[in-house]
Amino acid sequence: MKRLVYWTMTLVAALHLFACQQEGKGTSQGGIIKDSDDYYMQLSARGVAFYQAYQVDSFVWTNQQIHQYLQRHQEENREELQQLRAAWLKAQGVYFAAIAGRPDSGIIYTEKAIQLMEQEKMDPELRVITMLNKADFYRQTGQLDLSADSYLRTLAVADSFQTSEDSRIAISLGISTVYTFMADFVNSAKWWARCKELLPKMKKPDQFIYYNNVGNDYYLQDRYAEALPCFEKAASLVKDDEKKTWDYYTARTNIAEILINLKEADKAKPILAEVDSFFRKVNFRILLYYIKTSEIELATLEGRTVDAIRMIQQDKTPEGMIPAAVVMRLKAVEQAWRQAGNAQNAYLAHQEMHALNDSIQTANVKMQMSTRLLEYEHDKRLIEQQRQIEHSKMTNRLAWTLFITASMAVILLFVLYLLHRRKGHMQTLELRQQLIETRLRNTRNRLSPHFIYNALNHEMLAQMDGKTVNFESLTQLLRRGVDMADTLEITLEEELAFVDYYVIIEGQQMGDDFHYEKLIDGDIDLSNVKLPAMTIQIFAENAIKHGLRPINPQQGKNRQLTIHVSRKGNATMVEVLDNGEGLKGGRIHKEQTGMRVVRQTIQMLNEHNAVPIQFGIGNYQWQGENGCRSWILLPDDFHYRIL
Repeated sequence: MKRLVYWTMTLVAALHLFACQQEGKGTSQGGIIKDSDDYYMQLSARGVAFYQAYQVDSFVWTNQQIHQYLQRHQEENREELQQLRAAWLKAQGVYFAAIAGRPDSGIIYTEKAIQLMEQEKMDPELRVITMLNKADFYRQTGQLDLSADSYLRTLAVADSFQTSEDSRIAISLGISTVYTFMADFVNSAKWWARCKELLPKMKKPDQFIYYNNVGNDYYLQDRYAEALPCFEKAASLVKDDEKKTWDYYTARTNIAEILINLKEADKAKPILAEVDSFFRKVNFRILLYYIKTSEIELATLEGRTVDAIRMIQQDKTPEGMIPAAVVMRLKAVEQAWRQAGNAQNAYLAHQEMHALNDSIQTANVKMQMSTRLLEYEHDKRLIEQQRQIEHSKMTNRLAWTLFITASMAVILLFVLYLLHRRKGHMQTLELRQQLIETRLRNTRNRLSPHFIYNALNHEMLAQMDGKTVNFESLTQLLRRGVDMADTLEITLEEELAFVDYYVIIEGQQMGDDFHYEKLIDGDIDLSNVKLPAMTIQIFAENAIKHGLRPINPQQGKNRQLTIHVSRKGNATMVEVLDNGEGLKGGRIHKEQTGMRVVRQTIQMLNEHNAVPIQFGIGNYQWQGENGCRSWILLPDDFHYRIL
């Protein structure tokens, strides 16, 4: 696997957003006490400006001064000081990831900043920027699935607080880049296409990131001829901007690497010398490592094998280097040794590269799988955002058309608007249907193992106690239970027939004092009442298992299980009553698996009905006896369609 420089990602966009926030606040210190919160907040804003201008020493010095002030006031928690702490933690995260080359440490500081911002309910825009940094740092460590998850969480916060369009652009750029470096080029192409639509709205820093990272996407697919103009465009965007010198030389580094792969050594050589000189002045070791790899490749391409071997021996790979950069170096090393005729060293480099590359590819496959579920949720949000944007555009267009066009033009635009809206609505519903059906299927599938386990466990205990077990009846019961677990809806007539079968088998083990009856009002047609499958069976099972079975038989008293079906307004009420122990303390201390599945299934179905199903469980008193009552109220017009 090949990689270009990871730098100039959405971290630059996030820092640009923060710098824009600081514009207009000023840096004047007139009237401000030097050893005060206001002074150091202004110093923090200056630190961001230092980083934007790549004045690394000033940026580091600023962070140190702020840290010393925070240390002197570490026991204080006033609002202004908490804001300063959050800004310092955020800046430290940037320092470790962008300057020290330790993105893992950057993640730790950035997460602390996010937690403090959430705790103190700080500016949502700043929270989004900090979350963007965290997502970017995860990407730098190679944890692309966590990076994708962080970007989607950031998108959710941005949607919730309706943050600026700049932040949404940065998020889209970040997600696109994650798919690129995950080698998921189908999804990366889709996301880069979406970013291209936003290109006219992007500021120059975001446009730079777009062209640089689209170039990376082409590069990783060996499409060098298509990658070259992207990097050239990125470089041209920042060429004359003194504040973007770092970005310019990064793009130039990428251009040199592309030219080497295109076998254009004469063009690549002066560019490598140019970027090497710049990054040596700022002493940025990650870029210098990439440049040295390119110089080894160039020497090999030009036939200067001795120079290539000398550079390999002198420039060792430091600990903690990005794995993709190490793979790129090992490939260059293998080519140099092979050209030098040293098959053994070439083989060792190849084996090391192959092992590391396999590890990266395996991790990518796992991360691609783990991001698939996240993609559904993100696509749903993105479609909704796009629908709202298009809706706003069409509404404005329609308003202007009313003033300048005839009635026929108005009707035509309105029809187009309705068709477009319907298409977006159908796409949203289709995604929603897939998600809800998956959730329902996963929830209902838990019933089958739960039911089988309970039935088998009970019959095994009965057999151990010397009681007779009817295995033929048990087998039929389990088979019907498995079939019903895959069924979402069932008629009350079928449900009660299944419950009868279950109670008869259970009653054989309970003894002669167990009594079961059904009370069904005469005006109820059981075949026309529907409910979620196995709901009444779960109620009956809990009544027997937790209410009646623990009671020792008493002379002259039956252990009673009653199912009562009656009408209540425009709904059917089904009650399962027992005269057992009841709920201790009047409530359930721990929800059982069956009841949990019933609750989750009904909650999901209720989301799609105006009148919901209601159900409950509690103690009751009736005819001088205490017991437990489970009930469910089934509205007449309740439907089981997802859409």
